Amino acid sequence: MHYKVLLVDDEAIVCDGLTRFVNWEELGYQVVSAANSVAQALVYMEFHPVDIVISDIKMPVQSGLQLLEVIQEEYPDVNTIILSGYGEFEFAQKALRLGAVDFLMKPVNFGELKKLLTAIHHKLEVERNEIRYRQDYKKMQINNLLNNLAKGYISDLTHESVQHLQLSITDDDYYVARIQLNRSYMQYDTLTTIKEEIHQVAGQAAEGIGTVYVFNNELNEMACLFTPLASLQGIQRFADELLAVLVGRQIYALIGISARHQKMVYLKEAYIEAGKALQYSIINNKQKMNMYSDMDHLLLIDHSIDEELVMDMLNMLANPTQRDNLVTVIHSTIDAMDHSSGQSVGEIHSFCIQTMFMLSQHIQSFSSVKSDFDGKLYSSIRSLLLTPNIPSIKDNMASYLVQLNNEMTRLEDGAGSGSVIANVKRYINEHFAEDISLNTLSNVFFIHPIYLSRLFKEKTGVNFIDYVTEVRISNAKELLKNHALKIYDICQMVGYDSPRYFSKLFKNTTGMTPKEFKKMTL
Repeated sequence: MHYKVLLVDDEAIVCDGLTRFVNWEELGYQVVSAANSVAQALVYMEFHPVDIVISDIKMPVQSGLQLLEVIQEEYPDVNTIILSGYGEFEFAQKALRLGAVDFLMKPVNFGELKKLLTAIHHKLEVERNEIRYRQDYKKMQINNLLNNLAKGYISDLTHESVQHLQLSITDDDYYVARIQLNRSYMQYDTLTTIKEEIHQVAGQAAEGIGTVYVFNNELNEMACLFTPLASLQGIQRFADELLAVLVGRQIYALIGISARHQKMVYLKEAYIEAGKALQYSIINNKQKMNMYSDMDHLLLIDHSIDEELVMDMLNMLANPTQRDNLVTVIHSTIDAMDHSSGQSVGEIHSFCIQTMFMLSQHIQSFSSVKSDFDGKLYSSIRSLLLTPNIPSIKDNMASYLVQLNNEMTRLEDGAGSGSVIANVKRYINEHFAEDISLNTLSNVFFIHPIYLSRLFKEKTGVNFIDYVTEVRISNAKELLKNHALKIYDICQMVGYDSPRYFSKLFKNTTGMTPKEFKKMTL
């Protein structure tokens, strides 16, 4: 990118000479216009951005000093160079007081001009990098904050965080949308590019219906928070427009949208609802967008599976010799629910569907592409929903578990375990600033934490926690090269709450403190 230069001189020959005899492109600039008066210059600047103005100091009607006064007041980010003739030193001094970077005597010494332009170019590059880092830092903070709130790691937004990040978030109505990408995009570079496109497209599609905050929530998902939103029709229009743009770019996705909520303390609930709407999109695969409020009443029945039971099932799934026990455990749970006075067939359906999704997520973790097993999941759930009695429900689950066992065996005979660790590493590289542990990753990939720990060490040769530390310190080293960021900020940007602990880890890893490393990069 070239910085834009505006030349201002009442003598056209001066502007022409500067344009012709300076290699602007080589210096990283582009002369975008030449004005022969202050009035012309100001008209141009009103409608066109410029980075540098090079102006004569003495001109008829209005002088270069008057131009500087306007620039200082209305365009404070524009750099200015003043050209002055012999005997105009007093004017030049005033120009410097008005914010001019420097002044050059006429006739212009092109060597001095080149040296000055090189210095300004370096200054502009530093400023641009600082702005980009600040924007990236803010984006990362918002991403982490919304992820932590949506996943229940924190319970509510603080007034300080809303003010600090300048969030347009109040207790007004909001919705959460979750956008799930087809797993054929799981290659890391492709996935990253697509997520960047979704971030851009979502912002455009949301114009006119409220403020949208897009955050990177899962490996093959993006999430959006809309607040405040004018109407349900507005968010439906957003989803339709987003899907249309994505399909036009040959990106295929599903969208699940929560019910309307108020107060950020319920963001986790809205996030879960959007996830259930996504699941309904998977079952009802003719529909690419589903609202939580439109879901089948059977799927709205909320039966929370006991966490200990989940861990038991995942542990059995991880051990080929124990997989046959899954049928016994699930059948026993169904029987216990059936004999319980307060449990309905709808709740048993809900338990079975959640179990199918959980076990399917485990399968997906071992595969980087869309498999035929996805279709088997859809047909099993549809068949289950048409099953009215307990024996038939148990038969349906047994049939599904046989298919599940066969798919796991197929993946284990191939490169399945390598794929899951590759996906885990990708997730860590994207979410290193969040609360990452074996337990949180277990919830993401539906793999027992003990099995995941053992598999990670087996496939990578390093412990899980050592890998997370390595990723965080590597990112910290890059951020420390930006001298506009404070060490305290960088500490939080890479996932640590305590600067003291961060400094200790950094020194253990690199042999120097963050402060020493920062000085070394000066």
